[in-house]
Amino acid sequence: MGLAVLRDVIQLLLYALLAAFSPLALAATMTAIQAGRRQALGLSVGFVAGQLATCALFVILDFAAVGSSRRTYPGIRAPLALALAVVLVWLASRVRRGPPPAGEDSKSRAHAMLGRLSRLGYLTTLAVGLLLGIGGPKRLVLTALAAALIATSGARNSAEAELVVVYVALATALVWAPVAFYVVRGEKAVALMKAAQETTARHQPAVTIYALRGLAAVLVIDAIGILLV
Repeated sequence: MGLAVLRDVIQLLLYALLAAFSPLALAATMTAIQAGRRQALGLSVGFVAGQLATCALFVILDFAAVGSSRRTYPGIRAPLALALAVVLVWLASRVRRGPPPAGEDSKSRAHAMLGRLSRLGYLTTLAVGLLLGIGGPKRLVLTALAAALIATSGARNSAEAELVVVYVALATALVWAPVAFYVVRGEKAVALMKAAQETTARHQPAVTIYALRGLAAVLVIDAIGILLV
């Protein structure tokens, strides 16, 4: 049981790490910070709330699907884990080769969105943060996987709630942490956070590759353990 819990915790942390490294969310956070404290707070509160609501909803849906018995269906789980591990290794190889160059249209749309964000008020940035926290395909898939892991972990309801909070805190860390630092330190923190943003962007591919490979290894170990039982 101890090894199973450790495996689930490691898997959950890797999901959160992959979700946290979002260049768009970090860029939006820096734009909101430069726009002012109200915009920064609105974006961060909305982002965390959106991620929390999505994760909690997925956990509720997963619990309703598997029922109170929490059956894990080992005959299905092992092949699915191996298949997902293969997909993760493939994704890691894609990241290592580097993403395709972004077109001028996509770059201009991103710059235009960030430019509009700098002129928005508190309630509007709150709504933008909420949408970013709910996320696109990548964040939604990672949140769904984390929620499924939490719902089938066999933990009590209070422990499930704690796992949701831990996942959300880590998955949104690159949004709420810079804003909290800015609120405490003021304008003096902006230069430091810009340097941190550049460092994060530089190391994001390597972190993503290691996280994907780590998840694949955990899934393979999980599948082998199921098959040997």
